Amino acid sequence: MTGGSSESRALKPLWGLTLGAAAGSGIAVAVPTVGPGPLHLMMVVAGTLLFAIAVCQGQHAPIVLWLTAGFAMAGGHGLHTAAGRHELAHLIDLDDRVWIRARLVVTEGWTEGRWGWRARVRVLDAQHAHVRVPKLRRCRLEIRGNLNPGELPRPGDVVTGLVSIRGSPGSPLLVTNSRRTIKTTSEVQPLPALRGLLANEILGSAGTDADRIRSAELAAALSLGRRDLLPPTRREDWRRSGLAHVLAVSGLHVGLVAGMTWLLLSVGGASPTTTRIVILIALPTYALLAGASPSAVRAALMGSIFVGARLLGRAIVPMAAVLLAAFLLLLSDPSLIAEVSFQLTVLLTAALVRWAPSLSATIPLPRWLAAAIAVPVIAQFAAAPLVALHFGTAIPGAAAANFLVPWLLGPVVLCSVAATAVAPLSSAAAGWLLDLIDLGSQTLWIAGTPGRSAELIPPPLPIGLLACLVIFGLVALLPGRPAKAGAVAYTATVAAFALWWLVIPPSIETEVELLPVSHGLALRISSEETHMLMDGGGSRREAAQLLAPIRIRRLAAVIASHGDEDHIAGLTTILRTTDVDALVVPAWLATSREAVPLLRAARRNDVRIVPVVRGSRLDLDGAAIEVLWPPSNDLPADENERSLVARLVTDRGEVLLTADIGDAIERRLAATTDLECSVVIIPHHGSRHSASPALLDATTARFALIPAGPENLHHHPHPEVIERLDERRIPFRTPIRDGRCGARWKDGQWRLYP
Repeated sequence: MTGGSSESRALKPLWGLTLGAAAGSGIAVAVPTVGPGPLHLMMVVAGTLLFAIAVCQGQHAPIVLWLTAGFAMAGGHGLHTAAGRHELAHLIDLDDRVWIRARLVVTEGWTEGRWGWRARVRVLDAQHAHVRVPKLRRCRLEIRGNLNPGELPRPGDVVTGLVSIRGSPGSPLLVTNSRRTIKTTSEVQPLPALRGLLANEILGSAGTDADRIRSAELAAALSLGRRDLLPPTRREDWRRSGLAHVLAVSGLHVGLVAGMTWLLLSVGGASPTTTRIVILIALPTYALLAGASPSAVRAALMGSIFVGARLLGRAIVPMAAVLLAAFLLLLSDPSLIAEVSFQLTVLLTAALVRWAPSLSATIPLPRWLAAAIAVPVIAQFAAAPLVALHFGTAIPGAAAANFLVPWLLGPVVLCSVAATAVAPLSSAAAGWLLDLIDLGSQTLWIAGTPGRSAELIPPPLPIGLLACLVIFGLVALLPGRPAKAGAVAYTATVAAFALWWLVIPPSIETEVELLPVSHGLALRISSEETHMLMDGGGSRREAAQLLAPIRIRRLAAVIASHGDEDHIAGLTTILRTTDVDALVVPAWLATSREAVPLLRAARRNDVRIVPVVRGSRLDLDGAAIEVLWPPSNDLPADENERSLVARLVTDRGEVLLTADIGDAIERRLAATTDLECSVVIIPHHGSRHSASPALLDATTARFALIPAGPENLHHHPHPEVIERLDERRIPFRTPIRDGRCGARWKDGQWRLYP
C-alpha cells in the first residue's frame, strides 16, 4: 500500500463530512423559505445516526454515508437558525420604523464616522414589542449626534437602550439618534474589558512619540485583533498593498504564541505532557483575546488538534486537521459558510497544506528560498477568485509583496504580543519593543510597494466560471493523481479569464448610464472612444466594481459635482484604479475640507485637477462640457445649491447634468440659461422639490434619468416628480426600479434602456 493511497483512505471520512457540512450549510443560508420546525430536528438526528453508523463501519463506510451525515447535521442546524435570519431581515426591511430594546456589550473601541460614533458590540438580549429578536452576530452600534468621546461606553461595558436596526442580517447596524437613549449599567464583561485594558496599556506606553503611537496601534491590531485602532487610511493602505491579511490574527500569530509558550516552559523545565496541556489552554485563550475571529478560531482549533493528537501519542495528517477544524466550525455555526473570512482562511490553509511542499520541491533553490517563493504564489492563485468575487479587486503585485512577509511578519508579531504582555508591567520595555515593531513595519511597508502601484478592478465572475473554479479547486485539493489535473485546470481557468479581461476590448456605444450604486449618484457617459464619470456614489468601491464589466481603461474626465459623501466617496477608488486624465471640480470645492481625500488621491495618481466656474468649457475628444453653474462669486450658503450643473455636448445631442440643486436654482437657471437637451438627469435624486415645472419646460428633454439608488433612505423618487414627468410625457428610468439603466444613441435617435 502506497503512502498516497493510505492518506486518501484516512482522509475520506473527513472529506465526506466537511463537504457534506459545507453543502448543507450553503443550502440553509441560501434557502428562501423556512420549513417546518420538526424537519430541522429530524435532519440533525438522522445525521447523527448516520455519523454513528459510519464510525462503526470505519474504513468500509461509503463516502455517500459520510457526505449525508455531514449534510444532515449542518443543514438541519442551519435551517433551524434560518427562521431567526428571515425574521431579522424583515425587521431590517422595516428600517427606522422599528425600535428594539437591546442589552449589549461593547467589544471594541469607538471610531468616528460621518453621522456619529461606531463600535462593535455583542447583543446579549433584544426584544421588539415583547417578542425576542433573533440572535444578532457581529453587530455595530452607531450613536449619532455631537458627542464627547469621553462620554462613550468603554469596551466591556454592558449598555441598554432603544435602537433601530439597519444594514443586513449578516452585518446588522444598530442606530440611535442620541446618547441619552443608551444607558451604561454597572455590569462589565471581563473579556472585552481585558482586551480594552491591554490596548490602552500598550497605547499608553507609546507616550507622545508619533512613531511609537503608530507602532502601538499596529501592535494592538496584530496581538489583540483591535484593527479599529488603526486609522482608516492606514487600513486602506495595507489593503492596497496586498498585505491586509497581515492585520488578521491567523495561523502565524497562533503558531508564534504556541512556540513562545513551548519555549518558556521548556526553559523552565516543564515536562512534555505539561507543556502540551498548557498549550492546549493557551491557544483558545489567545483566540478569545484576539476577538475570536474565524481565522483565529480556525488556527487555534487546528493547533489544538495537533497538540491533542501528540498528547495522546498519535500522529495526524495536516489536511485532516484542516478538514476537521472546518467541519467543527460549520457544525457549530452553519452561517460561517457565507463569510469571506471563513472561506479564505479554510481555502488558503488547505491549498498551502496540499501544494506548498510539492511546489517547493520542484524549485531548484535552497529549501527556505523555495518555500518563500511557493507559499505566496499558491496563496495568490488560491485566493484570487474569492478576493475578486467578494471585494472586486486584484493586486498583481501582492505575490511579490508577500515574498518577504513570512520573514518579516514573524518578528513583528512576536514583538507585538510581547509588547502587549509587558506593557502593564513596564512601559519602558514596551516602548523598546515598539521601536522594533516600527522598524519591522517600515520594512513591510516597503515590501508592499508593488501592490499599491498595481491595483485592478476585475469584472464580476460569471456563475459558470465560478462553478468551474469550485470544482477544479476541490479536485486539486484531493489526494492522488487527479489533483494535478485539477490544479492545472484551475490555473488555466484563472489565467484565461485574466487574459480575456486584459486583452479583448469591449464594444461600447454612445450612451449615458446611471450606475446602480446603493445610494448617491454615479453617472457614466460614453461617446465613441471618450468615457467620463460624474460622481462615484457613497460607497468607496461600488462604482469601480460596476464599471469593471465594461472594462474601461481610461476616463477622459471624472466630474465631482460637490462634496457630499454620497457623490464623491467612490471617486477616490476610481482615481486609484483607472487611468484618469482630469478631475473636474467646482472652483469652491478645490479648497473645501470635504474634498481633501479626493484631491489627495488625484495628486498621488498624477491626475490633472481642473477647477471650473460658470462659463468654463472643457473640450474632449468628440464631446465638450459646458459649465452652467455655480458662478465664481456670490455662492449660496447651502452646499447642494452650489452643485455643479453642466451640459454635455456631443454630435448626437446634449445631456444636462444637474447634481443636487434645489428648485430655487432650477428656476434661476431656467430663466437665465439655455438648458435645451436630449436627456436630463433629474436633480437631487428625484426629491419632492426637484424637477420643477420650470426646469422640465426649459430643457425640452425627451428622456429623463433619476439617480435614486436601491438603498436611499428617503424613498426617492417622490411620486410628485413622477407625476410631473408623466404630465409632460417624458419617459424615465431609475436604478431603484430598473437596476442598471440609461439612454443610448441607436438607429439615429436616443432610446432608454432597459
